[in-house]
Amino acid sequence: MSSIVIAGNTSGAITIAAPAEAGLNTLTLPASTGTLATTADIPAGGKILQVVNLVYSTQSSMTLSNTDTAITGMNLDITPVGSGSRFRIDVRLFGESANQQNTIYNLQRNGTRVNTTSNLYYHGLSMATLTFGTAVNNSSTPEMMHLATVDSTGSTAGSAITYTLIATTTSNGMTSTQWINRCFVTPTAGFETGISEIIITEIGA
Repeated sequence: MSSIVIAGNTSGAITIAAPAEAGLNTLTLPASTGTLATTADIPAGGKILQVVNLVYSTQSSMTLSNTDTAITGMNLDITPVGSGSRFRIDVRLFGESANQQNTIYNLQRNGTRVNTTSNLYYHGLSMATLTFGTAVNNSSTPEMMHLATVDSTGSTAGSAITYTLIATTTSNGMTSTQWINRCFVTPTAGFETGISEIIITEIGA
């Protein structure tokens, strides 16, 4: 294998080794003065290590209560490639709640709530945004819930983590229906349907 050896000004040398197969690749150096960086010069913290996502399009419904309940289809695994990473989790839930004004959404990491100070049913990361202004649209116009948070887990490379979207109603003893990817009215022409998604971004420590 051929190489180029550049002697240092005072001592030592830098060797530029040719790749095993040169092919027809071209490396163009800038026509300016500067210093070449190596991977060691790039700080590990803040680098995006991987992005995984789940698009959930099934139309369904489920019952919510004042206990943490996993939203059907809205859970995603990620296996960290780094140790001590942080994770940004973005969630978009398309659907409609029969008790929208009293429904709270949270995230769980392996069954434990993320970034909420208690497991109280009226405490959460987000609520759904009402998308209509008149009663005539009630039950026929879906709502959109979005949340984004950063979880610092102290993760270990290779050990899988599961993030799950959960919801509760805020009234003790009350239950309500959550429709997913559809509105209350059975979807026909004129009634909106959509998809939900979870995106997890691993960020180097």
